[in-house]
Amino acid sequence: MNNVHLHGNLPLSYFQLMDLDEVTVDVLPERKGMIMKHVEYMVKSRSHSSTVQRRYTDFEVFHDLLIARYPYRLIPRLPPKKIGMTEHFINQRRRALSRFLNIIARHPTIRKDSIVTFFLTSEAPDIHSKMRDKFKNQLDEFVTLWDKGDIERQLNMMSCDVQGMKTELTKMLKSVQIIRDLSEKWVSRTQKTAFDYQLFSNELSVLAGEGQTVSAWSSHQGDAWGKIREGMRNLSVQFSNLSERYGRQKLQEDVSILENISYILDVLQGVKDLADRREKGVNKEHQQAFNRIQQLKKQKGSIAARGQDGGVISVRIEQQESLTNDIQLRNNFSVLCMNMEMKLVYSYLSHFGIIWNGFASTQLNLSQDLLEIWDRTMPITSMMLATQGDTPSTAMGVCYNAAGAAPAAPPSAPPSAPYTGPSFYDM
Repeated sequence: MNNVHLHGNLPLSYFQLMDLDEVTVDVLPERKGMIMKHVEYMVKSRSHSSTVQRRYTDFEVFHDLLIARYPYRLIPRLPPKKIGMTEHFINQRRRALSRFLNIIARHPTIRKDSIVTFFLTSEAPDIHSKMRDKFKNQLDEFVTLWDKGDIERQLNMMSCDVQGMKTELTKMLKSVQIIRDLSEKWVSRTQKTAFDYQLFSNELSVLAGEGQTVSAWSSHQGDAWGKIREGMRNLSVQFSNLSERYGRQKLQEDVSILENISYILDVLQGVKDLADRREKGVNKEHQQAFNRIQQLKKQKGSIAARGQDGGVISVRIEQQESLTNDIQLRNNFSVLCMNMEMKLVYSYLSHFGIIWNGFASTQLNLSQDLLEIWDRTMPITSMMLATQGDTPSTAMGVCYNAAGAAPAAPPSAPPSAPYTGPSFYDM
């Protein structure tokens, strides 16, 4: 038996949550199965000092058992199943499974449950079957409370507007989803930029290839084309550096920004699912039980009006009231849990400060590195420009000097003297 308790204004700070455990999920290199190949994952838990292998089926059973055990707690969603998985899909699912396990392993209440310990530590074969058999008759959290009176005391200490919490949660979920989608597009653009710079580098290298021989007579430039080719070879190196730098930027944005926002989104969605479960479950049951009492009382009134014995109906009313009281207590417990899980939401939301600080730092570092690379291209382009002679052509736009600045505009011509000859109408 256990009891529910609050942990101050916030259950734990974000960093305190991170300290509770760290679970890593990696894809094992070889897929198993005689006909239908399946992916297996290596799951490591820091707090349990354990390493186990798990299949997606194991995660499904684990998730279902957690929902049954903790119907009024934050249980994140699992990523979807798919036939014919690509490497990209496998990696994205691995990340989602890692987020799922870390949120569970860092939950102040759920992390202590024997189901979690069993999943993270048991090395038994056919783990999903053994897990289902071992925990199939488990009681949910409300039933195992040893002091249900504590629920009322804690509810009286706080103001719980469940509908208000759900409305607030829906708004936050929508905004974070948009932010995550935009961040994903941002990362994709960074990756595309890295690819384009590398492609540019490759084509410059081809154009400046050693195998190309052009006579001085046909180029009309003496050794100019040779110097242009040398410049393009050097530029190819710098464009390759740009590609490499954007590639590193993509990895930084992917891990430090996109993945952390995905954590927050998973938490918000998990609490939103909890609110929906509560509304469709215990809240609905409570309303149905209350309506049943009202019906029985009407029946008792009709019996009394006819002068008949209402003893049987009175017993049924007492039984129904007892059931309704129990459902009411369960409903109150679900409200208390909802309040506690919202506190967890705000613990995770506080991580946004770290995310945006990291985002600004990565952009600043990128800008500084890009400036340095582009600065290295200026001597190269100046050497290429010098092959055109003292007066470079401006047919393609503004030409820049060796210092990288546009030349000053030529002085304006003085205004011409006014025309004093005959006008058109004088002719």
